[in-house]
Parts: sequence; structure tokens; C-alpha cells
Amino acid sequence: MSIRTINLNIIKMKNYILLSAFSILSIACNNDDKDSKPAHPTLQEKYTINEIGVYPEGIDYDSKNEKFVYGSMYKGTIYSLSPKGEIKSFATSSKLVLPTGIFTDEVRNRLIVANADLGISQKSTEGSAGSVATVAIFNLDTGVLIKEIDLKNFTPGAGSCLNDIAVDSNGIIYVTDSFSPVIYKIDSNYTASVFLNNALFQPAAGAFGLNGIVFHPDGYLLAAKSDSAKIFKIPLSNPQNITEVSGMQFTSPDGIELDRNNNLIVIENGLGLGKSYTFKSTDNWTSASNVSETNIGKDEFPTTAALASDGNVYVISSKLGKLLGGDKSQSTFVIQKIK
Repeated sequence: MSIRTINLNIIKMKNYILLSAFSILSIACNNDDKDSKPAHPTLQEKYTINEIGVYPEGIDYDSKNEKFVYGSMYKGTIYSLSPKGEIKSFATSSKLVLPTGIFTDEVRNRLIVANADLGISQKSTEGSAGSVATVAIFNLDTGVLIKEIDLKNFTPGAGSCLNDIAVDSNGIIYVTDSFSPVIYKIDSNYTASVFLNNALFQPAAGAFGLNGIVFHPDGYLLAAKSDSAKIFKIPLSNPQNITEVSGMQFTSPDGIELDRNNNLIVIENGLGLGKSYTFKSTDNWTSASNVSETNIGKDEFPTTAALASDGNVYVISSKLGKLLGGDKSQSTFVIQKIK
């Protein structure tokens, strides 16, 4: 064998070794990339909030920062709860009296909170019930206040109780009012208007009317009316074409939520039996049928639900009945997964 042949073989061997090393390194790097991708955290089936006077009403799950976010009706503060159960005070403002609906808008990095006054918050004043109607926008990462929009000027001669929030695919915010027959609209520039005012939404005297609301990706809103125990379908393209979803039975519906299969979760609060119901529809929410239900407890007074990043739905118990009765001493509140 010539020296030239030996040299060529050595060069080929070196190239082979280099290519093999590069391939091994590439595989290792690719595996590292896969391993470095964040996985959804493991959530507990039940979380207990141990703090006097929280009375949480609205809840949502921030899938960007992986935590629950809920509001205290009595303390006027927004809290976060980690998958491990760590609770922190997250956001508030001097105008935040009684936070109701909460929406985590991960796409636009904002936390949207509906704010009312039922005269039962520690921030309430003499005769202030029904006089507050604002929407607060916070930074979803930091809890820093971005904007507050006052909607009370749309109901100058009537009481107002902003209740729940939905956001469509364009980032437009929709807000229900439990004391007036109105759904408000806030555009991307935070300009507010009345989206819909309809006699179908008029609450009975002394009762809550419109309550929970969700945006369906097919281009319409679904909204609950508590006093008449109805779910309405409202097309965004023709809001006055309101229809009632048939085939649904419950009393005193509160918050509503779409699950990962676009089934509708309806929370029946303590004015009813205190249950969660799961409904499905095969005709684009002209009608619906009951899939399952979970008993939460009348005294627990469940109010709203949140779809978490693990695909499960969690319900919060507010014990609002106690607070409405003047009891400010309750210290145990629960967030639990429904089956």
C-alpha cells in the first residue's frame, strides 16, 4: 500500500469521525431542545384558600404564566394561586371595589377585571351599591394597572352591576350588566359603547339578570340570565337576533365557561342547588343536552369556572350567601376540578 493511499484512508477516517461526532451532537442538542420545552404543570384536584374574608367570585386560568387568578369581593383585590398552591396578592387599584368577572387574555398579555359595588365590600360606602361600573385592565405578567374604563355613564338613571367578561378573536371585550339589560363593548382602543340593550335581558325587581358570558369561536356570544335560568345565543354580526338555547335545565345560572371540546359549563350558584353542569350541542347551540353534573354545595355558593392548561375545568366556591347575609368571618374557600 502506498503512502498516498494510507494518507487518503486516514483523511477519510478523520472525516467519518467528525461527521459521527457532529451527528451525535445534533441529536443531543435536539433532545435538549425537546426537554427544554415547558410542560404544563401538574395541577391538584382541589385547592383550599385559607384567609378570612376573601369571598372569591371570579376566576380564570393564566396559561401563559401557569396560575389561577381570582378576585376578592370583600377586599377588592386580585390574587394569584400557583399549581403548588402558593397564593399572592397580584393586582388592585383604588377604584377596584368588588371584582366580579375575570378574564386572562394571554394573546394580548392583559388581565381584564369587571368591577361593581353591591354595598358589601370593605371599600363600599354609604349608599354606594349599584353606583360603580368600571373595567380594569392589568398587565398579565406584572399586575400593573394599564387602564380603567368607566361604563356607569351608559346607565345614568339605573343601577349597574358589571358581572362577567368575554373577549372575541379580535380582542374586543364584552361585559354583562346584572342590574341593567345591557351588554357593553370595549374596542381595541379602549373606547366603550353599548353593544346590545334588549328587554329580554331586563332583570326582575331585586334580582340578578345577565351574568356569565363566553365568546364561541364560531362568531357568537353565549350569555346566562340568572333570574330566568336561561342561556342566550347572540350573533356578533346581528346582535338583535337573540335566541334562547333550548334543552337546558338548572336554576340560578352564574358563570359559564367553554371546555376544551367547546361544551358549555354552567355554574349554578347557591341560590339554586350549587352545582356545575356540562352541556353539549350538535346544532350550533340552538339546543343542548346535559352531559354531566357535579354537586359543589349550596352553602359553598359556586360562582364561576376556569379552563386550565391541563384541559380540566375548575370551579371556585365564593360563599357569597354568607357575605350577603353580613357574615364577613368565613376563612375557607375552595377551587376544585369538576369531573
